[in-house]
Amino acid sequence: MAFNYKPHKKQVQAHVAFLTGGYKRGVLLFGRQTGKTYFSVHHALISAMMKQGRYFIVFSTYKQAKEVVWRQYMGLIPKEIIFGEPNKQDLLIEFQYLKGPIKLPDGEVIEVEHDQSKPRSTLQLLGSDQADSHRGFRADGIVFDEYGDQDPNNFKEVYEPMFSTTDGWAIFMGTPRGYNHFYDLIQFARDDDRWYYLEATWRDSPYVKREFISEVRAEAEKRGMLSGFMQEYELEFRSVQGAVFPTFNRKVHVIRPDQVPQDLTIYAGIDFGFHTTACVFVGIDHDQNWYVFDEVYGKEQILLDIMPRIKDKIADQRLVLMVGDSQAKDAIQTMIQKGFPIVPVIKRTDSIVHGLDLIRAKLKPRIQLLGPPRPTLFVSSVCKNFIQEMEQYKYPEDKPERNASELPVKENDHGPDALRYLVLHLRYGVQKDDKLPAPPKMNEYGIPVY
Repeated sequence: MAFNYKPHKKQVQAHVAFLTGGYKRGVLLFGRQTGKTYFSVHHALISAMMKQGRYFIVFSTYKQAKEVVWRQYMGLIPKEIIFGEPNKQDLLIEFQYLKGPIKLPDGEVIEVEHDQSKPRSTLQLLGSDQADSHRGFRADGIVFDEYGDQDPNNFKEVYEPMFSTTDGWAIFMGTPRGYNHFYDLIQFARDDDRWYYLEATWRDSPYVKREFISEVRAEAEKRGMLSGFMQEYELEFRSVQGAVFPTFNRKVHVIRPDQVPQDLTIYAGIDFGFHTTACVFVGIDHDQNWYVFDEVYGKEQILLDIMPRIKDKIADQRLVLMVGDSQAKDAIQTMIQKGFPIVPVIKRTDSIVHGLDLIRAKLKPRIQLLGPPRPTLFVSSVCKNFIQEMEQYKYPEDKPERNASELPVKENDHGPDALRYLVLHLRYGVQKDDKLPAPPKMNEYGIPVY
């Protein structure tokens, strides 16, 4: 059987890697107009013809799978190989048993013969927003479409166990979405020979006109959205569109741990929350260069479980002061009682906007007497959560019916908020609040004295 499918060269390479090349895991960094979803549907289909089994394409949401892919792409599957009526509710297609030759995307012809004593092959579209309902499935192959938009925990907790008895393959596809989990997976895949890795841009597709791309880029520049264009079309990893800290750059601001100076005055900022509590440790030198040198992130942990981790990070260093959210009075009081030198941050009506401006000022490279311009805020590479949040923290998308918001989206803000409390405190001082006990006095070794 031959399919009416004419993949471009990069698509053929990816097909071959998993169909006959023996790869079980891989990452495809495919930009806009490279045929990601077109590839996904045909790869799952051809796989189902070659080997009986259950195949899935996982999208970020069930709604996307149903309204976009099911309606647009399922019609590409030849009706003569479909068994019965497609299940429009579960987005599932069952195939006829197949016997005879199949022509693969690279032109190779192979003979297949399905075992009629076993279940027929199936192809099903899933939404990762319903991942919990997928537990217990068995899979011979899964394509994750736009993996950067999906929860990375789902693979280990839900989808990877589906391969326990099948030795199936998994393909993670997508475009850059800032320096997120997809970026980290790409770095891993590049360094592991067991993983297949391939990049493709619109230039690899013979169907895309350069004039169209030029128009899209010109419009993106005009609207101030060039960063999004460069990520989606040119595969450049950048901070997210609408980033709160657009100048944050790993090549400029992130340094190795051994590049953090030793003679620093040590502070900490902490943002409380049951979903995520973030504590960042900052060293400041005599020239007011700031170094975020370590972090503690507690996710769905109570404060009493997080405090020992914070103490371990402090170790024998002298922590001069810790600054926390003034609204979390109970948490601050608990930490004071446990001997932490913590104070609440001063909050003004514009404290969020002003605090972010202060951080942005430190991120901005400044002209030096010697050498190239450099910022006054650096981050150690060990602070992986903080770095990711600095890149993912963003403003709401502009809407025609409303003015641009000065307040960021309340996501990926835990570490940046902790740093903001510290920068505001060191600028304006301590908030006076008679309801809070005074922080303990510290001796010359940083030990509380009562």
